[in-house]
Amino acid sequence: MAHTKSQGKTNQKSNRPGQRLGIKKSGGQKVTVGQIIARQVGSKYHSGLGTKLGKDYTIYAIRPGVVKFINKLGKKVITVVKPFIKTVKKGAKVEKLSEAKSRNGGIEKKVVAKVKTVKIVKPKKIAIKKTK
Repeated sequence: MAHTKSQGKTNQKSNRPGQRLGIKKSGGQKVTVGQIIARQVGSKYHSGLGTKLGKDYTIYAIRPGVVKFINKLGKKVITVVKPFIKTVKKGAKVEKLSEAKSRNGGIEKKVVAKVKTVKIVKPKKIAIKKTK
């Protein structure tokens, strides 16, 4: 008596949603602590300074800063660097135009602020005496 097997399992496959992989933050964008930069399968991108690699190969930021993509020894590395801060000499005045307009006449006000700088202390030279 010839018969064919039933094909129940082959017809019961369902469509699964995508995993939403890829780069979430591009180079030059600001990130805060814990923000996801890239989701991937395997280590297509490697974690550099300021980033960590999760167990599912997710790269996330561990410090605030700006995302930077680097090629290092033929590997693509994602790092988070601190943004460039412009330094001002001691005693210099910085002028800013405030965006908030005053209620009287709608005139913009100038705000003058003093900026303090940190002094760098050099170590003193120590003279060494010879003993007999």
